[in-house]
Amino acid sequence: MRVVLTGITGFVGQNLMPMLKANCPNDEFLTMNLNVDEAMEKYPSADYVNFRHVGINDFKAVEAFNPEITMHLATVTSARNDTDIIAPMIKANIEFGVLLLDALSRCDAMKLFVNTGSFAEFRYGNGKYDAAYLYTASKTAFRSFVDYYSNLCGYKYITAIPYSVYGGKMTVKRLMDYIKESIDAAEPVDMTTGEQVLDFIHVNDIAGFFTHILLHRERFYVLENGTDFHLGTGRGTSIRELVSKIEIKYGKKCNINWGGRPYRERDTMYAVAPIAANMPLVGWRAEISLTEGC
Repeated sequence: MRVVLTGITGFVGQNLMPMLKANCPNDEFLTMNLNVDEAMEKYPSADYVNFRHVGINDFKAVEAFNPEITMHLATVTSARNDTDIIAPMIKANIEFGVLLLDALSRCDAMKLFVNTGSFAEFRYGNGKYDAAYLYTASKTAFRSFVDYYSNLCGYKYITAIPYSVYGGKMTVKRLMDYIKESIDAAEPVDMTTGEQVLDFIHVNDIAGFFTHILLHRERFYVLENGTDFHLGTGRGTSIRELVSKIEIKYGKKCNINWGGRPYRERDTMYAVAPIAANMPLVGWRAEISLTEGC
């Protein structure tokens, strides 16, 4: 089977790649990269023998490769909503994706496009689109293009929606890192009042879902088109509860100034994954508990 991958040097991607190498040795992979040299350094051909890396604009290589499945993880993620972020965000989250879909429209082997969304597309957690941030608005906008090309070309698509991801090889600091850094810190770390209730899922579980797709692809080929998979544990934990868990885990107190920073405008205050359909539909669930993951 031939698989196109984007975003392999990102947070989820670099945790996914070793899983694919270990679990899918007989599949062929073509990866699209903003920096091919970085991809080759991280995933050398001597170790990743069934992977080939090309540039982000090499759509002719995609057409020649003629994939059966495409997994689209590449994105620009940002909490910013200022004028300067608009152009790079639209270029990465919409323009590149549409150009990829256009190339895939000439690939007659295509059966499944795996899109990646965000839980903050649903600000109130009620299944209705209401983007919390400019970034998530771009993710929702891209869905329309995926739906158009899917209907035009006849392949299926699904959207994987990760919740609050932590662990593994980080690319930027995340909430868990700031909390851990506050242990024994001389100065308190400013945080909000910590009332947000979030669904924390380990990055290995997210990577495991994408691997699960390839290992059980026939189950995904027969799904209703456009099915969303909310990737979480189904359990909500407030930021304050998370801090308590980390304090218990390390046997130390966190030095946090609660209320020292404001909530972001339109911040998501409750985001717990509705996971009930995941097992019946495709036989997947998160395996790593928050206590274990910490």
